[in-house]
Amino acid sequence: MDGERLTQHEILGFFQLLVVGGQETTTNLITNAMLCLFDNSDQLARLKKQPELLPSAIEETLRYRSPFQWLMRTPRQPIELHGQNLAPGELILAMVGSANRDSKQFADADRFDIGRNPNPHIAFGHGIHSCLGAALSRMEAKIAVADLLERFPKIERATDEPWEPRNALHVHGPTRLPVRY
Repeated sequence: MDGERLTQHEILGFFQLLVVGGQETTTNLITNAMLCLFDNSDQLARLKKQPELLPSAIEETLRYRSPFQWLMRTPRQPIELHGQNLAPGELILAMVGSANRDSKQFADADRFDIGRNPNPHIAFGHGIHSCLGAALSRMEAKIAVADLLERFPKIERATDEPWEPRNALHVHGPTRLPVRY
């Protein structure tokens, strides 16, 4: 309303949201896309032959290896969710990464398929809870992945060692991704 100002705590929370949403998720989306392509050489070869599948490859990365793994929600009114009664103010932990691998929603859910259609993942939320920066993140990932594959057509992982995940609960991606080109 007019005349209301954000508190210092709300301002700090907003900037934390911008840092995570504007940098962490996009960085992890790009590294996760490359990691998925390296780990699925058939899909990398398919993308090189059909570069028009790049938008679909980005969507499949968002589903298969969601950069943002979970989020909290708080109901404003009593609700029942899968037989559980939730009161207003109770915290709900929505597991985005798990939902995007749900075999009831996705055929062959544990397979990375750059041609998957439809692909109704919720990596960027849904409805009124959709991420405002989703379009920008998708665009940045498309540009970065296309540029990497064009400039370095023989790009590959520099090691066969298992990748090490970030030391974070909410975001998902490798701590580092050494490549050879």
